[in-house]
Amino acid sequence: MKRSILLISTLLLTATTFAQHQKLDPNTFTISVNYSYSDPSLYGISAEFGNSNYFLFNEYTSSLLNIYASQLDYDNNLVKVKGNGFAVEIGKRIYQKRGRKSGIYLQWLLAYSSTDFNETTSLGNFEGNYSYWSLINHDIGYKIKIAKNFSIDPSMGFNWKWEVKGKGDIDNIYVDNFVFRCGVKLGYSF
Repeated sequence: MKRSILLISTLLLTATTFAQHQKLDPNTFTISVNYSYSDPSLYGISAEFGNSNYFLFNEYTSSLLNIYASQLDYDNNLVKVKGNGFAVEIGKRIYQKRGRKSGIYLQWLLAYSSTDFNETTSLGNFEGNYSYWSLINHDIGYKIKIAKNFSIDPSMGFNWKWEVKGKGDIDNIYVDNFVFRCGVKLGYSF
């Protein structure tokens, strides 16, 4: 009996793994402009590469590269200043439906961000740098095709930042390590 169940399971797995299917979304590259409200807030461009060699899941996954300008409000109870910088994220996105690069997805990203501060306040010149790495940076979203090649892509998630020691007047205790975020992308697929 165990041998029969094992044989049937193996045959079903083999048949579903190697079965031919029609690709529903031939577009393999999407470029987007995006905004993400968080700490820091991010706005920039994103590239999604639809073809991925990710073993059996290549029809479900795509690769991401996000390049942002960042803006961070820093308040240490004495001064409130605004800093500007950049962020870079790379990662993977996995879609719910096979062969489609639209619909519900989960994504995980590796990130680095650096924000510089240089502002004159009532207490004098405020200078410094805040930067972090993030290995735990997950989102859930829904990519909606609004025309043949255009899409809108709202998402929400969280980011756990591994902070680099602040430089200058920056003390990391006034910045949260764990932040929630939400954002939207407007994209064009090739």
